[in-house]
Amino acid sequence: MTFKDKLTWFFWVFLFLTVMLQLLANKGIPFITASGYAGCLVITFRIYLRYTSTKTVKQFLARLNVATMLVVIGAFCVSVTLLLMAEGYGIVQLTVPDDVAGLIFEDWRSVFFGLFMASVFISGLNYSFEKYKDYLVQEKELERLKRKSLEMEISLLRSQLSPHFTFNILNNLQFLIRKDKDEALRLLERYSKVLRYYVYESQKERIPLDQEVAFLKEYFDLEIDRHVADLQISCHWNIPSGSVHIAPFILSAFVENAFKHVLPNRADAYFIRQSCELNEQDELVFEIANTFDESETVGRPRGVGLKHVQERLALAYPGRYQLTLTHENELFVARIELKL
Repeated sequence: MTFKDKLTWFFWVFLFLTVMLQLLANKGIPFITASGYAGCLVITFRIYLRYTSTKTVKQFLARLNVATMLVVIGAFCVSVTLLLMAEGYGIVQLTVPDDVAGLIFEDWRSVFFGLFMASVFISGLNYSFEKYKDYLVQEKELERLKRKSLEMEISLLRSQLSPHFTFNILNNLQFLIRKDKDEALRLLERYSKVLRYYVYESQKERIPLDQEVAFLKEYFDLEIDRHVADLQISCHWNIPSGSVHIAPFILSAFVENAFKHVLPNRADAYFIRQSCELNEQDELVFEIANTFDESETVGRPRGVGLKHVQERLALAYPGRYQLTLTHENELFVARIELKL
């Protein structure tokens, strides 16, 4: 039995006991009468709520304006109250002597008003619960659609390896084939590893952190080979071997962004510096910085890669990451602290 079912049963048992004890405390109503009427009241309310919670009734009420809906719900409550009055009359007539029954029905207006207010309260409680349940369903569906949309966007990104990156690799290969065939084969082997990662490993929901780091090292080696000597590239790795896993493309997105936007700044600095460390609490700290020329980037459209990775972080590691992006003095720094 789920928590929701337990809570529902608790409510009905509580209502049954409350009504029965209230009746027993008034006018000397016998136990069989009090328990019988309390049972009828609970059954009637359960049938009423089950009916008003059906899809047809909810769709009917949703089409009404607020005033009309309140009138309809009021009519439902009056109908339930009259039915409960009739049930009470029948049970009293069957189980109580006529002289006692007369005393019970002396104050029928108060009984009617009390039952009506109980009907209104339970109807309002049920309506609020159903609205909240519908809200949760809508939120869940919205979250599912958001995940599906993001998965489709990520799948599209996975299928589109940077044309600029590929074009440069092919140019380097063409040049090296003429100049140094062994170096061209070495570059081709590295490039094939990068492609294999994009095509196969990145399709998984989680991959070993060692595997992501191995890919990044290959990626850095490729970029070092194809960039001119004046670009300074430094990497620091402190990743103990282990069974820690990470969502693919979380770190590589920041690396790709750095190489895509790196430019010599006006202070003649031209570098990419990266560090990646994993502590004993499985907290990953990844930081990468690149120089850029602010005058060259004004008016240029911003990429969507970092936006996607932020959305993925929010979905894959809710409440378990801290991402800081800073750009000042023509230096862009991305730092992520992630609990794996």
